[in-house]
Amino acid sequence: MSKYSFLILSFFVILSASSCKRHKMHKKDIVAVDTLDSQLMKAEKPILVTDEKAKGETPKVEAPVVAKIDVKPAEIDFKYLNIKSKVNFSAGGEEQSFPVNIHIKKDSIIWLSIVVGLEGGRGIITKDSVIFLDRLHRTYYKYDFASLSKQFNFNLNYDLVQSILIGNMPIKKRETDVVEKQEGNFVIKQKEGFVKIENSIAEANLKLQKVNASDETGDSKMEIDYSNFLTITDLIFPQDIRAKIDAKKDGKVLQTSINLQHNKIEALDQSPGFAFSIPKSYVPK
Repeated sequence: MSKYSFLILSFFVILSASSCKRHKMHKKDIVAVDTLDSQLMKAEKPILVTDEKAKGETPKVEAPVVAKIDVKPAEIDFKYLNIKSKVNFSAGGEEQSFPVNIHIKKDSIIWLSIVVGLEGGRGIITKDSVIFLDRLHRTYYKYDFASLSKQFNFNLNYDLVQSILIGNMPIKKRETDVVEKQEGNFVIKQKEGFVKIENSIAEANLKLQKVNASDETGDSKMEIDYSNFLTITDLIFPQDIRAKIDAKKDGKVLQTSINLQHNKIEALDQSPGFAFSIPKSYVPK
């Protein structure tokens, strides 16, 4: 079991950021949507501006006022989650498939365990750090978000990872984001550093359906699709998460494909457990 299996599983966003930047690169309730006033307000007619002193000059025409689209994506709210998933990963001719158990304490801890007969590896992600144990080789890997963010010139953090795993917008909607209405969807456009991001939100249930991210050159891009939604105790949860990452290197496009299928999802009020420690005999890598 390579360290990259763990990184890919828990770091959709970190992988996409590295691809885009490598070369320069309580109860469970769904958040209600703020509906539009009469959907889209009609744009005002152009206003002709004239001036007694400016007779004979071409009248100035004010630009039409475009109604601002105010949409609030539905997000999963929870206390604890217990998820059993299967991961399929392929890149550069390498393919891996393995089951993973995921425990999440909202906005605090993500715990992962890969078990195929025996536990092959365990990982924990907190607000500050990411640690993975490779039990097959008795080694461990430790990262911190501050250094990863500096390395990739992209703001990588716990919230991004948690959002990707459960189907919330990776970067929360901001006032400065551009929102467009398309057939059946709202598209929220964002920019983070050198990375442009488009989030497609379904008009029917306001859930995130797709994320497209690319660097300014277009050489590297990432797409994440969410599908097969289930309603679990008032939570609308995607069962299938599919990510495709294209990164250009030495004139060639390297393709990575990651499919994460949630086979069991439980929203809990009690902790499912987050046992984690680094054995003294393990060697850092």
